[in-house]
Amino acid sequence: MSEVIAERYRLVEALGEGGMGRVWQARDELLGRNVALKELVLPRGLPEAEIRDLRERAIREARAIARIDHRNVVRIFDVFHEGGSPWIVMELVVGRSLYEEVRDDGPMPPERAAAIGLDILAGLRAAHRSGVLHRDVKPANVLLSDDGRVVLTDFGLAASSGDSGMTSTGIVLGSPSYLAPERALDDEITAAADLWSLGATLYAAVEGRPPYDKSTPMATLAALATQPPRPPTQAGVLQPVLDGLLRKEVADRIGADEAEELLRAALNGEISPADTMGLPEPKTRRGGVLWWAGIAAVLVVAAVIAGRPMFSSSAGAEELPASERIVQEQPPAGVVPPVPAGSAPRSAATATRTTRVPPTTTVAAAPAVTTAHAATATTTAAPKPAAVGSQIQNMRTGTCLQLDSGSGAIVLWSCTGADAQKFDLPSDGTLRVLGQCVRILGTGDGGRLGTGSCAGKAAQWNLNASYDLVNLDVVKCTDVPDSNSADGVPAQIWECTGSGNQKWRH
Repeated sequence: MSEVIAERYRLVEALGEGGMGRVWQARDELLGRNVALKELVLPRGLPEAEIRDLRERAIREARAIARIDHRNVVRIFDVFHEGGSPWIVMELVVGRSLYEEVRDDGPMPPERAAAIGLDILAGLRAAHRSGVLHRDVKPANVLLSDDGRVVLTDFGLAASSGDSGMTSTGIVLGSPSYLAPERALDDEITAAADLWSLGATLYAAVEGRPPYDKSTPMATLAALATQPPRPPTQAGVLQPVLDGLLRKEVADRIGADEAEELLRAALNGEISPADTMGLPEPKTRRGGVLWWAGIAAVLVVAAVIAGRPMFSSSAGAEELPASERIVQEQPPAGVVPPVPAGSAPRSAATATRTTRVPPTTTVAAAPAVTTAHAATATTTAAPKPAAVGSQIQNMRTGTCLQLDSGSGAIVLWSCTGADAQKFDLPSDGTLRVLGQCVRILGTGDGGRLGTGSCAGKAAQWNLNASYDLVNLDVVKCTDVPDSNSADGVPAQIWECTGSGNQKWRH
């Protein structure tokens, strides 16, 4: 790639797309340094007036963030217009995101999460002092750089204090699993919303999943509005700060000073998990649960997204209807993602990574698997391959991966222990069933699984410590579409989200 932008930046490598941005690694030819270059990409279908407003606001906020000089905030070097779109030039951070660390290594000790939380909080306070709210704090937007810095990045959804959480057409900007309740209700946005998201991020760091983790955007937002967070089980000394930050009522939520005090105490192991430090009891908002249930109609609008899935490059990605898309977990711009064993190294990843939440509509199932297909494959021409291995069961649906012997597709089926459900992960990195290698049949989100040649990375898999079954060619997770527990549903690959429909027991 040799295209030169603004007669100064030479594009080197496409890093990804999503989060209202398309990101490249680029070379600043004037100063002779590598940078991350992000072009604003807006949701389809917005009125022209709102598009102009979002573009102008992106430039305005980028300039505001560029004035923030803090080690825990990504540095922005330049903003300019090219081809009718705003472009943001930022530092290229080498490392991996908090999301990637938890995904690859599992939940972290509360004390380490507290140390990271202090750095995130410091970055947020620096932004808030400048009158800028982040609005999309989540593990994928926290970089753990190789030089030891914790860097808050992707201010692509940033806004000035007091702005609404929605666009004028009712689109909620942000990731629902980390969204403050007032954001979903289109209430006034203050620094307290970022603090809620900080709490949800730290919760995910120690629990391995966010406090609200449903199978669809609608279900997640409905739970956010009507249910308390799922009680953490591994928070330990971090429990009091999580209790204080994850309060639905802004008036009940602790502020930055209290959060810092509790985080410092947790870092030093000074807080008992049962110690609430006198935190106020939560109040019932505007009439209690019945009122919360009454705003469910608002959540229909909230399920509309502001961007494309961002956990990988956009090549081959499906375009979901606007009512089914949502901003998702992506590695932040400029971060170099971890390279699984056996995979080719990559130079950098985007500054805004998002998590895929399955669409609310049901994905059409593959052709029904007949009873004959469900049984062990037989042949009169050669001996039946020996069944080796054990079932691979999805943790959310309880269904198992199975070879459809008629089509060679990998589908989901009620767990029976049949030979077609016995999978093996030998030392060569392949995934095998009845002597055949499982491989991906497409590289984009929604790509299906089948059997075929054992050669190449399309047939290379890793079942990691976080229970993700990852294809090493595209670094995407095996997924049950929409958490559908019916027999015959085709297994897919999708951007890794950490949700239950991507977790597997073997």
